[in-house]
Amino acid sequence: MVIVVIFLLLLAVSAPIAVATGLTTIIAMQLDNISLTVAAQKMFAGVDSFSLMAIPFFIFAGDLMLVGGTSKRLINMVNKWVGWTTGGLPIAGVLSSMFFAALSGSGPATVAAIGGVMIPSLNEAKYKPKFSVGLMCAAGSLGIIIPPSITMLVYGVISEESISKLFLAGALPGVFIGLVLIVTSYIIAKKQGHQPGEKATWKEIITATREAIWGIMMPIIVLGGIYWGVFTPTEAAAVAIVYSIFVSMFIYKEIDVKKLFVVAKKSVVISSMVMFVISTAKIFSWYLTFQRIPTIVAQHVLGFATTPFLILISINILLLFVGMFLDPSAAVLILVPIFLPVLVEVGISPVHFGVIMIVNLAIGMLTPPFGLNLFVASGISNMSMTEVTKGALPFIFVLIAALLVITFVPQLSLFLPEMVYGR
Repeated sequence: MVIVVIFLLLLAVSAPIAVATGLTTIIAMQLDNISLTVAAQKMFAGVDSFSLMAIPFFIFAGDLMLVGGTSKRLINMVNKWVGWTTGGLPIAGVLSSMFFAALSGSGPATVAAIGGVMIPSLNEAKYKPKFSVGLMCAAGSLGIIIPPSITMLVYGVISEESISKLFLAGALPGVFIGLVLIVTSYIIAKKQGHQPGEKATWKEIITATREAIWGIMMPIIVLGGIYWGVFTPTEAAAVAIVYSIFVSMFIYKEIDVKKLFVVAKKSVVISSMVMFVISTAKIFSWYLTFQRIPTIVAQHVLGFATTPFLILISINILLLFVGMFLDPSAAVLILVPIFLPVLVEVGISPVHFGVIMIVNLAIGMLTPPFGLNLFVASGISNMSMTEVTKGALPFIFVLIAALLVITFVPQLSLFLPEMVYGR
C-alpha cells in the first residue's frame, strides 16, 4: 500500500514517470531494509539487452524520415490516390498516418509529421477544426500499433515473447483500425456535405508514387528482412538508420551533414529518456515481484473475474484508465509483470494480450490529462488542449469499439503469427 501511495503522490506533483517509479522503489526498498546495491544492479540489467538496442535505432531512423522529406511525399502520393473521393482528404490523412507509422514506430512523431501538413489542409478544405485535429490525433495512435512499434518492442523484451511475432500480430489490427477511421471519415464528410476533390491524372499519380517510393520501401525492407530471417529486429533497426540516411541525404537531399547531427542529438535525448524510464521501471517491477504483488493481484482478479471474458473486460477498463496517466512504454514495463501471469493462467495468448495492451495504450494517447498526441496536436494546430480534447472525443469512442473487436476476435491478432510461425 505504501508503494502505491508514494507513487500516486509523485504523479500528483507532476514528477516525471521515471523519477516517480525509481524514487518510489528506492523509498520502499529502504523501508524494507533492502540494499540499494540491488537497485543499481537491476537498473543496469534492465537496459543490458541486445533487443533494447533497437529502440534508439528506430527512434533515430524515424526522426530522419520525419525531417528528411518523406512525410510530405507520402501525403502527396496518397492524396493523388484517394483525394478525388468523398472525404478524400481526411482519408488521405489516415492512410498517410498508416504509412508513416510503419516508418517511425511512434504516435507523437506520426501526429507531428502528418498532422503538421494535414490539419491546415483539412481546415482550408472547410472541415471543422475540431474534426481535423481529432482525426489526426486518432490516426497518429497507429504509430505504436503498426509495426515496427517501439512500444511493441518493449513489450516483447519484458514478456520475453518473440518480437517478430508481436510485429506480425500488430499488422492486421493496425490496418483494421485504419479502415475504421477511414469509414468514419467518409461518413462524417458525407454527412457534412463535403464534395469530392479533383481527380488526379494517371501521370500525376505515377509521378507522386515514384517520388514517395523510397519512403514506402523502408518498412518493406525492414519488416521483410525480419520475417524472412535476414536479420534480427535489432539489426533491422540499424539497417533502417543506414537506409534513412541514404534516402534523406542522397535521394531527397533535404538533410545535410550539419542537420544530420542536429537530428542525431535530438534522437539521443529522446532515447536517453526512454532508457531511463526502462531502467527505473525495471526495479519497480522487480520490487512488485519481490513483494508477490503480481501473485496477489492474480488471485484477486481470478477471484471475482472467473472467465476470460470478464478478465479481459476488467483489464481493458484498467488499461484505458492507466493510459490516461502513463506513457505507453512505462505502462508496459510496470503492468506486464502484473497481468501477464493472470492471462496465461486462463489460457489467453501473450501475443494477443500484447496487441490488446498496445491498442489500449494507443487510445490513452488521446485521453487527457497526459495524452501525448493531444499535446503534440495542440502545438501544431495552435488550438487549446480543451478544443483538441473535444475534437478527439468522438474518435476515442470509435477506437474503443475497434478495441472490443480486437479483444474478442483473437484471430485478428494471431492469424499472421500462426501462419508464419505456426501455433
